[in-house]
Amino acid sequence: MSQLFRSVLFVPGSAPDRFEKAVGAGADLVCIDLEDAVLPEDKDMARQATVEYITQVNRNVCVRINTIDSWLGQQDLSALVKASPAYIMLAKCESMEQMTTACHACSPQTKLIGLIETIEGLDQAYNIASCADKVVALMFGGADMAAELRCDFSFQPLLFARSQLVLAAAKAGVDVIDVPYVDFKDLDGLFEETKAVKSLGFTGKAAIHPNQVATIHLGFTPSAEQVAYAECVMAAVDGHDAGVVVVKGKMVDKPIIVASERILALAKH
Repeated sequence: MSQLFRSVLFVPGSAPDRFEKAVGAGADLVCIDLEDAVLPEDKDMARQATVEYITQVNRNVCVRINTIDSWLGQQDLSALVKASPAYIMLAKCESMEQMTTACHACSPQTKLIGLIETIEGLDQAYNIASCADKVVALMFGGADMAAELRCDFSFQPLLFARSQLVLAAAKAGVDVIDVPYVDFKDLDGLFEETKAVKSLGFTGKAAIHPNQVATIHLGFTPSAEQVAYAECVMAAVDGHDAGVVVVKGKMVDKPIIVASERILALAKH
């Protein structure tokens, strides 16, 4: 599975003057938010501004819609089906039925991301991720999940939930994106958390400020030593079906080959 994006930068749908600035920040994907970042009285304006941007300027973005079972979510989906953005993210996605509804509504050009931020969503994560080819990623909504779990919104208390989501995404063969690091001035903390979630199996991390993007990319960049060893591995084998070989005194078989391919792909990102 190829890694679609290391970074997903959120921008409020009610701030259309910031859409192009967000795109220029260097993130692998920009997500225009119609949900939590938009006040109730601004929902209609944000939706219209987002549709206009997609249809007139740039469709290669993601849009997070309100919960699909809600009236707002239905309005969001109806408007975006016609605009056809590259990605739609379903907030508080909790069932295969919700994802299937979006799949049937959207054009083949629009791919889907399920935002898993409730206990029910976590229980159904594999079914959500595997219900259709249009589903390309899951995202972890840590703040809402922490509220439901009655735990602190910090790394260690949410480790089990994160690990369950990684398992579901890997089983379904889709990407998995981590929750934003909310202290956007603490780049050292962001870097450490990015490395930690990468080691768990996350393929990307969300951002809420443009200055977080470069740090996230750095956290997902393999070290020079990792790249050098991966190059040695790939030079010693003929592909996935190669027999066991020894590289620098270490046994190498298919899992190491797959990991080496992933490292080299990330190094070229």
